[in-house]
Amino acid sequence: MEKEAIKEAVREAFKDELAVFYIDRETHFKQHEFIGKMMEYAETCKSTVLKALITIVVGGAIGLMCLGFYIKQGGK
Repeated sequence: MEKEAIKEAVREAFKDELAVFYIDRETHFKQHEFIGKMMEYAETCKSTVLKALITIVVGGAIGLMCLGFYIKQGGK
């Protein structure tokens, strides 16, 4: 019986100590929804930024090729 009393005492001690970290289910669910939306937003931003950078690099390369061709032709 002493072993059961120790288990119960430890269980109560943990319950008291961990009560500070308790979050109700509704709040926890809303936090997960928010995190999910933020992850989706970050993916969208990353995709948008990547597309913009690729467009800038490709546009710059095309512009340099056009400029080089123009200069090679003597600037006429």
